[in-house]
Amino acid sequence: MGLIVLLATGLTYFDSFLYHDPVVKVENVVITSKQTSTDEYKNTDTEYTQKVRAKLLNTDKKGQTVSFRNTYYNSQLTDTKYRVGQQVILTKSGKGYAAKNLKRDTPLVFTFGLVIFLLYCMKFDRRKLFISVLINVVIYFGYLQIIIGTHNSILLPLTVVTALLISATALLVILGPTYSALMAYSSTVISTTAAILLSVFVLSMTGYSGMHLELDDFELQPYLGVFLSQVLFGVLGVILDETMDISSSLIEMKKEVADVSAKTLFKSGINIGRELIGPLINILLFIVIAENLNVVLLYLSNGNSVSYTLNMTLSLGIAQLLISAIGIVLTVPITSFISSKVITRR
Repeated sequence: MGLIVLLATGLTYFDSFLYHDPVVKVENVVITSKQTSTDEYKNTDTEYTQKVRAKLLNTDKKGQTVSFRNTYYNSQLTDTKYRVGQQVILTKSGKGYAAKNLKRDTPLVFTFGLVIFLLYCMKFDRRKLFISVLINVVIYFGYLQIIIGTHNSILLPLTVVTALLISATALLVILGPTYSALMAYSSTVISTTAAILLSVFVLSMTGYSGMHLELDDFELQPYLGVFLSQVLFGVLGVILDETMDISSSLIEMKKEVADVSAKTLFKSGINIGRELIGPLINILLFIVIAENLNVVLLYLSNGNSVSYTLNMTLSLGIAQLLISAIGIVLTVPITSFISSKVITRR
């Protein structure tokens, strides 16, 4: 598998003949101009102009040397700095050429191949993993197509149905049609539903005070439907993981102690859940921070106060975190109860 990954990666380095647009390899780069600018908040950025000389790797002019200019900022938000050795896709611009983008198939294939290689090294059940991912991608694609056709009018109900299908597919493919899958699925559905309903009740009682739903990315409407859909997909994965951990641990306990009672299994499930709650909530906190760090820095860099910045950027993320935390906590007794009853009877 390692050799296959290396071979596939190497082939993509020489596949420029497959591209319709001209592809070149950069041979020389010279910076011809440099200009620094500073705004009123003392944010500094520098604009560079490069003269790039490169050799054509495809088309009927293969082997010829071409030159083009490239302008980029030090921040490289929407532009790119080109270096010697890189392969660049060009586009025709009058009598000359202009840079279109970097040719990125080589790192893409290598990264994807590295994931597959590591799965082989871990002796993971790759077939089940790929099948579940493939089916869920198809489900998600269908979800997007329906949203496009209905213009978000049934976004939240459709998200609920999609979440049910995705979680059921993952459990059925990985665990099979077993009682373990049934326990995990029922616990996941009940816990997620309870967390969402309880959170919506609390939010409605407070009149969504401090919740700037209109600040969601790109101001997508309907605001509440988009927010709850995000929360549903976010909390579902964490709860699914937690229910599988608790239920599988209790199943192993039953195998080791055949005459264990339902009460003992329930208490053991609670103890296991207590160990999971802290790490899972911390993981969600890190995700919230990571997702919003760029926006927080943008607000702070433009003269906004810390309190205003956090209120305008993290209010929705913290709300999602709290809703997910409610689901994580509720999952422990719900999963422990369902698993203890099913395991002792089966």
